Amino acid sequence: MVSDDREFQKRKAELEERLGELEIERVSLLSEVESLRQKRTLLDLGKRGAALQAAVERLREQKADLEARIASIEDR
Repeated sequence: MVSDDREFQKRKAELEERLGELEIERVSLLSEVESLRQKRTLLDLGKRGAALQAAVERLREQKADLEARIASIEDR
């Protein structure tokens, strides 16, 4: 009986320690996951911004080209 109680206490302590370790790891992982999500969001936004900037630049060039062609035609 005493041996069973000691074994119970030992096993209980081991499990409680493991639960504590897992809780610490869980909190750490939650923080890391949130940080990685934020980083991914910034990278995605940066990539989308660069693509949009390139599209806007192409449109500006097309506009300037068309304006120059129209001006050339009007001057004739």
